[in-house]
Amino acid sequence: MKHQTHVSFIGAGEIGSALVTLVSRSGAHIEQWDVDASKVPNQKSLSEVVSTADILFFCVPSWILRVAVKPILPHLNKKTLCVFVSKGIETKTNLCIDGLAKDILPKGQPIVLLSGPMLAEELIDGHGGAACVGTKSLADFKKIDQIFTEEDLHLTFAPDVKSVAIAGVLKNVYAIALGIAIGLKWGDNRKGWLIAQSVQEMIEITKRLKADPSYILSQAGLGDFMATGMSTYSSNHSLGRELAESSTHMRKSEGSQTIPTLVKMIGLKTMKTLPILSVLHTLLEKEGDTKDLFEKLFHA
Repeated sequence: MKHQTHVSFIGAGEIGSALVTLVSRSGAHIEQWDVDASKVPNQKSLSEVVSTADILFFCVPSWILRVAVKPILPHLNKKTLCVFVSKGIETKTNLCIDGLAKDILPKGQPIVLLSGPMLAEELIDGHGGAACVGTKSLADFKKIDQIFTEEDLHLTFAPDVKSVAIAGVLKNVYAIALGIAIGLKWGDNRKGWLIAQSVQEMIEITKRLKADPSYILSQAGLGDFMATGMSTYSSNHSLGRELAESSTHMRKSEGSQTIPTLVKMIGLKTMKTLPILSVLHTLLEKEGDTKDLFEKLFHA
């Protein structure tokens, strides 16, 4: 008798719930757990949800990932494939999600990054999405591929896990800039310029971080950058629009949390060759007017 794949999800936010909907169509046995038990009807214990999982998704923001993973460790099977959809850099360690996952989990634990245009609302509405599956193991890629349908999620094998992680970090940062441009009601010509300039900057940063710049043109980079930069569903886009309207913001996003650490990692001297990132950093430090800075950026 064929073994039914057990897939568990930590986190019951938008992306976690969307992926549950998609994976449930494969016939897999699904479990979900959230620190807020009211989000998951008849929620089982954390130990049961984790210990029975063949595949375990972590669907939480990057800034709470270490805290979220710690309580599951006593219950984690060493063969369980751990899938991370977060995109960010841990402030204290400068670790991207690939390094953070290795640092948190037991040595040898199989790890996969899932990164690409996967806006939760569109996935739930049946519009589909796409993602790079960051893993060196073709067998692990196939495990992920088998729990999604081609109509729901178009998946690409991406063996350079570090580059997938960095592309995911950068797309969040530059999606804020595209959100600002839309908030300022820039025309398509200016937005086209901004997109091209953003890709150039992402490629330069990727090189400086010793990763493969070609991944910036993948689903984890350009694909996700365009989707989240333009979508009102995206927190990075919405934060950018807030900055456009008032030069300040009240929300938290993966991109805004990442920028200060990213700037420290690449060094202030390098910022001279990264004008968009420099302007975003200035705005998040509340040191300028958004419209004025973006006008200067375009005319520089």
